[in-house]
Amino acid sequence: MTLGKWGVRLAMTVGLAAGCGGPRGGQLEPRFVAVHNAMTAVGLSQSGPIHEGALRPGGEARLHQRLSTDKCYTFVALGERDVRDIDIRVLAEGGDEVGRDTTHDRQAAAQVCPEHEGEYELVVAMASGHGSYMLTSWSKGASGEVTRRGGGAGTCGSPFAAPAGRPLSGNTAQGSSRMQGSCANGNAPEHVYKIDVERRSQVSVRVEAGFDASLYLLGECGQAQSEVRCNDDAQSGDTSQSRLDVSLDPGTYYAVVDGYGTNAGEYEMLVSMSPLREVRSICAEAAALTAGRSVNGTTEGKPDNFQASCAGGARSADNVFRIEVPQRSRLRVRQQSDHDGALYLRSDCSEATSELACNDDFGDNRHSLVSKLVDPGRYFVFADGFSGSGGSPQGNFALEAEVVPVSGAHAQNDTCQTASNINLGGRVQVDTIHATDDAQGSCGGAGAPDVMHRLKVLKRSRLRVTMSKSEFVGALYVQRTCGDASSEVVCKETPASIPRTNEARLDTPLDPGEYTLVIDGKEAGAFGAAEVEVRLEELQALERTCRRAPILAPGRTVNGSTGTGKDDFQASCASHTQSNDAVYRVKVRRRSRVRITLSSDFDGALHLRRDCTSQTTELACNDDHEDNRHSQVEATLDPGTYYAIVDGFGRGNQGNFSLELSVSSP
Repeated sequence: MTLGKWGVRLAMTVGLAAGCGGPRGGQLEPRFVAVHNAMTAVGLSQSGPIHEGALRPGGEARLHQRLSTDKCYTFVALGERDVRDIDIRVLAEGGDEVGRDTTHDRQAAAQVCPEHEGEYELVVAMASGHGSYMLTSWSKGASGEVTRRGGGAGTCGSPFAAPAGRPLSGNTAQGSSRMQGSCANGNAPEHVYKIDVERRSQVSVRVEAGFDASLYLLGECGQAQSEVRCNDDAQSGDTSQSRLDVSLDPGTYYAVVDGYGTNAGEYEMLVSMSPLREVRSICAEAAALTAGRSVNGTTEGKPDNFQASCAGGARSADNVFRIEVPQRSRLRVRQQSDHDGALYLRSDCSEATSELACNDDFGDNRHSLVSKLVDPGRYFVFADGFSGSGGSPQGNFALEAEVVPVSGAHAQNDTCQTASNINLGGRVQVDTIHATDDAQGSCGGAGAPDVMHRLKVLKRSRLRVTMSKSEFVGALYVQRTCGDASSEVVCKETPASIPRTNEARLDTPLDPGEYTLVIDGKEAGAFGAAEVEVRLEELQALERTCRRAPILAPGRTVNGSTGTGKDDFQASCASHTQSNDAVYRVKVRRRSRVRITLSSDFDGALHLRRDCTSQTTELACNDDHEDNRHSQVEATLDPGTYYAIVDGFGRGNQGNFSLELSVSSP
């Protein structure tokens, strides 16, 4: 959108208002006077005669006016009360259309920057309604408010000039198709503009077009890998506007006005540029972020002063905060935003290489999280946004920081002595940031804070632990004697939940007795919150199911169904196979190569175990083999009995299946 078009819309809005205030609102003279005054106010002068007439529905009037190449012209037509939609088209010699109105109203406007001096035809059309109209034109010279595009051919070899603050117009239909942006693929013709940035500046490029336009900025013309930013639609649902707002270092850049797919046509463009403050002065004024106190803020309307290693470079509007750390500590910062936010941490505000942590999405694109072990000193927290082909998200956010000495500050269930009984079957919220380091497992935990829960098993049972929404890479382990590493029963490494829907599972049989479940960090810098669910299921029924499992014989197809079963088994693949399942025994008499193939009418999964009741003895797991109706596992097995389990992806996948076993020499 250019200032010229803004002025036209302002004038037309004023004209419409002038005609709607009383019983004689259909008369044209008061509206024309209002438009004339508004056009004059934005620096334009009347440059053509006033044409008046009346048209029936669907009728046309053809008028003529001589235009010169040193001006851009704005034609405005006003229709009386019974006019519903009036249009204007401007035709050059030979009938080529060089300008048209794209609105649907009882006033119309078209802008033209003539390529050649001469007689042009003005076509006024009554698209809807009937009645009288008035038409005239306004203009200003090439050095004024609305100008034609700068010199050049609009290509990489000869780009148009794009001085800041001067509205420009063009028609991409006259361009060539040699490149495309990342946000709008196609082979539409484009125009190239050269933008010179003398000092670090916030640069805005805005385009309004009569077609589905796209806009992108390149560091090297014609080089897709040098793309700085690309935007198709500035606002959702509005394909006529594209906009880029980006902070640029000194240099030469190339703005490309392109089209989505094969779209082309007339457009107007405005480049604005404002110098940015020095980064060091911005850092010196960074607001304080106090541990334990929430801070609300916004990046709306802020420049892009800082970038990061994640979130597509975080080339969006940003805010910076400083936080003081008095001693070696665990530092955690959480961000919640109403846009696709990003969060990162530096030890030196103005130095990108001092970045210590960066996170785009924790669980979803409205939450971000950074946590780190840090030495005493001042650190800088940046509230930023993801940058991609969709634009530069900005908006409101809330930050909360916590600083805890690395030795810990004691948490609930922090030690063997303070451990409480776990709540079976329910979800328990844990947080290790305040805990001390009291235990260690074979799969991790050295130097990391941990919390503990007591577990009493009355009958031989299956222990199932699910850990979700975890802020850290952890270690789950079970000990018979709390704090005694030699009494460990099982240890399972757990990933951080990014995305938050990721779950970690521990599944193991336990004999009757008392145990301790330890929730630990994988290593010293791993700490945070998580949600834990613990279930104990007596194994008598499951062991009976395993003992009665049918034997799978080589070379013989077995047909079955999991539709009427239940979920007895889980696995490491297929989103933990939380669907109904069926188990088969595989007896191996000598060391052999075993292949089991599953065909199903649902999204099936297949896994193989050495111990029927223990997931930790899983030997192979496959979700899709070629497609989601087939699965296959292969393994070289020593003599013994193994268990093949027909299962389904995630939850709710069950149905009919066939199973085949083949055995060969290893």
